Amino acid sequence: MQIRKGTEADIPAIVELLKSSLGEGLIQKSERLWNWKHVENPHGASPVLVAEADGQVVGVRAFLRWQWVYKGQILQAIRAVDTATHPAFQGKGVFKKLTLQGLADAKENGIHLVYNTPNESSKPGYLKMGWIEMSRMALKLKVNPFAYKRQDIPEAPPQDWQKLVILLPQLSNPIVMTDKVHTLLSPSYIQWRYQDNPLFDYYFLSDYHSYVLFYRIKSHSFGQEMRVVDLLTDEKTLDKKAKNALKASFREISNACFLTSASGRHFELTSGVYPGMGLLPVLDKGPIVTLRNVSLQEEMFNELSKQENWGYALGDMELF
Repeated sequence: MQIRKGTEADIPAIVELLKSSLGEGLIQKSERLWNWKHVENPHGASPVLVAEADGQVVGVRAFLRWQWVYKGQILQAIRAVDTATHPAFQGKGVFKKLTLQGLADAKENGIHLVYNTPNESSKPGYLKMGWIEMSRMALKLKVNPFAYKRQDIPEAPPQDWQKLVILLPQLSNPIVMTDKVHTLLSPSYIQWRYQDNPLFDYYFLSDYHSYVLFYRIKSHSFGQEMRVVDLLTDEKTLDKKAKNALKASFREISNACFLTSASGRHFELTSGVYPGMGLLPVLDKGPIVTLRNVSLQEEMFNELSKQENWGYALGDMELF
């Protein structure tokens, strides 16, 4: 068995391996999705490793590129995401070999850290390979019992992406001045992440002047969830009138949903900007976040291992 870098020619075989090993699940596998996620990402193309036996791709490990900013420094990161092993080769250490080779390549290529959100069954394997558990993601939740079991999707306001694209260069993440870890944003990232996303329909609320709030609607058995994934503002023009406009349009969508969710960290750090999110406290009830140092100084990595130094939005951490 040979471990090598994946190429464009491997994509059809990789997609078929993901389908046969993992099934379709909630996220359908396709070459279009793979290319959007791993080739077109503005943060950079994903490092991909494959295990090959007798000319057949029997294992794959992809690391999604991501750029974080902390205290003015751009952190080059990768997220351990798509991985699969052919059923005939499971239990033979393929996953570990691919992961360890990926870490070695990452250090050589100037990557600073790896992060991911494993489930309880996969977490022990990561911890054995040097990952550390940071904590569970902090969530801010709002519950509207009057919308329990309501299945109709709230209608979004008119979505003028062309008009929004003109505004995006003027907007920024409102936590930038807090020196907390946040995604390096750009108009091309926003378009890739939300407008061109082949997996989910994302919507936005905006006055096309001072703010944009991105969200998606997720259906559950208990009703609809409004998931707030990003909030960008122009602090110079975000006045009381703009905040009231955001509050009114937000309330209209949120009140049609049983659950509204947002990042607890983002909410806490920008509480003066977020529209009303109810009285429930911020809870550490989200997915487990794990980190692996690659090339950072120990002092810096220790700082990053504490959730209070992060200011992620849900769009930064959402698994896709």
